[in-house]
Amino acid sequence: MAAPHGELKRAAVPNAMGHVVLSFAERTLRPDELAGLREQLWRSQTYLYVTPGPLLIDRALDGFPAEVRALGARCPFFRYDARGGGGYWPDRNEIWLAAGVETYEGLRQVRLSACHELFHFVCWNHPRYRADEDRGFARLRKAVAASRSVVKDYPRYRGWVTASFLRQGDHANVVEYFADIPTNFRETSELPPLIAAHFGPLIRHSGSGCATSMASCVRTSRCS
Repeated sequence: MAAPHGELKRAAVPNAMGHVVLSFAERTLRPDELAGLREQLWRSQTYLYVTPGPLLIDRALDGFPAEVRALGARCPFFRYDARGGGGYWPDRNEIWLAAGVETYEGLRQVRLSACHELFHFVCWNHPRYRADEDRGFARLRKAVAASRSVVKDYPRYRGWVTASFLRQGDHANVVEYFADIPTNFRETSELPPLIAAHFGPLIRHSGSGCATSMASCVRTSRCS
């Protein structure tokens, strides 16, 4: 199957300089000023900084267990010419992420988006989780269903489900749920026990990393 996009490659020096500019802008500009700068940049379809795939994988999986990081490092990860979007292509077993995410959504957002897509890759390539996916996520569905009576005891999880996940429309499905949980929760204590047990091998011993807010900020989607 042909690649879904053409890969965008950047020269190292101007890319590094763009990172300095973008980091400074995010630190110093007010939200409205940053939004105005982004609209000006998009008139010429400028990408200040595009994180190379291998480096983005390393940053997105920072703090996750060694097994997860090692598996994620095997993922072919490409950037392409677009302001936003992207996804994991299981038929090619690779990720394509728009080059504009850093400039137009933010340096933190690109790590969240990459993290989300990488957990689609992990699900597809980890024997335990691939087996469950091949059965329609039967084990995961059972854990979620059995946890309904205790969700009220886990306020951060409950808030994320109601304020973020269920508002994703068509993306509020079990495939996206699988990738959203490790992207948004780095502490198993914040999850109902059965759900924590299911995801524990993926997120246990992870640090603060990229997922620190209650609401999911993931805007990319899994493609097929």
